[in-house]
Amino acid sequence: MTQYNDEVEKRKEQLREEELDKQVDFIEYTFKNGKWFREITGYKSGRRVTKYNDKRRKDIIEWQ
Repeated sequence: MTQYNDEVEKRKEQLREEELDKQVDFIEYTFKNGKWFREITGYKSGRRVTKYNDKRRKDIIEWQ
């Protein structure tokens, strides 16, 4: 059974990283002409997702 210890530890680390990726650190809205123009959501893992109210623009995912 000791041969699987490395795989178990690796999977535990992946689960910890996924848990951080789900926790929201901040949400920031930018308004233009009285409507929200852009929403930036930051996660504890360092990922930032930028969503635009204009559906013609794609969402942007950045890693810090």
